[in-house]
Amino acid sequence: MDSSKFFYTVLLGVLLSMCSSSVFAQDETPTPKQIRKSRPKYFQTAMGFNRASVRDFATSPITYKGALFNLSMGFLKMDDAREVKFTARYNMGNVGYKRKEGIDVKSSASVFMLSLNYYRLYQLNSISNDKWNFKLGGMFDANFDTRINGDLLNAAFGYEMFNTFFLSGKVTRVFERTETVQKKLLFIKYKLHPRVQLISYQLNVPVMNNVLRNGYAYIANESIGEIPLFQEYEYKVFSGLRFSSELSYTNQMHNGNMWRVSYIWDAYKAGKSFNRFEMANHIVEMSLLFHLNKNKYR
Repeated sequence: MDSSKFFYTVLLGVLLSMCSSSVFAQDETPTPKQIRKSRPKYFQTAMGFNRASVRDFATSPITYKGALFNLSMGFLKMDDAREVKFTARYNMGNVGYKRKEGIDVKSSASVFMLSLNYYRLYQLNSISNDKWNFKLGGMFDANFDTRINGDLLNAAFGYEMFNTFFLSGKVTRVFERTETVQKKLLFIKYKLHPRVQLISYQLNVPVMNNVLRNGYAYIANESIGEIPLFQEYEYKVFSGLRFSSELSYTNQMHNGNMWRVSYIWDAYKAGKSFNRFEMANHIVEMSLLFHLNKNKYR
C-alpha cells in the first residue's frame, strides 16, 4: 500500500471513530448535575390584594375584616420532574369592624405580615403523563403578623408567629401547542402560535405546626417606661392548626418568560376558649416570572 492510500485510510478511520463516539455520547444518560443545570430557573415578582379576617379572643371576640396590599418576590426552579421554590411575602393594610344594628360601634386595626416560604415537590412518575403532572413533597412556612389597634388602649399591640411543616401535593394540567395553526373566523384569518399553558392546584396539609404567642391581653401593671413586649411569650410545638392552598394559571410566552394569576388561601388558629386566635387570608395576585437561563418549561 502506497503512502497516499495509507493516509486516507487512517483519516477515514479517525472520522468514523469521532462519529461513533459522538453518537454514543448523545445516547448517554444525563448526569444528575446536568439535569439540575438544565432545569429552568425563574425570578418571580408579584403584586395583589389580600382579603383578610382576624379574631383574637384575648383582646376582643370581634372579627376584623379588610383588604391588605400584597407584595411578594421569589426564586423558582421548575420542570416536569421537580419543582423548588422560595418566596418572601409582605402584606400590609387595615382591617376593621362596624356594627350595623343598634349602637354605632366601629374599630380598626393596622396589620403587617411577613411570610417566608420554601417547598420541594417531586413528580409521581407512575400516574403522570404529558398532559397531567402529579407532584408530592414538603413545604415550610414561617409567618409573622403584627396588629396595632389604638381602641384597645394598653392592649393595642399584639403579634404572633406561626411556623409550619406541610405535606404538599400538586396537580398540573398542561395545555401545549407545538406548532403554528391557521384559523379562520368568518372572513378573518388568524394564527395560533406555539404556547404552553398550565392550570395547577397545590394543597398543603400540616404535619407540624408551631406557635409563638402570649395568649392573653396586654393588660399590664408595669411602671412608666416598662413595655411588656415579650412578657410571658411561649413557643409551643405541635400547637394550633393551619392549612393552605394555591390555584394558579400560568402562561409561557415565546421568549421563555411566564405570567401567572394565583389565588392563595391560608388559614390558621391557635389557643382555646378565651385566648383563641384565628386568621384567614385570601390572596389574589398577578406574577411575572423572568427566566434566568435559556431553558424553557417545555
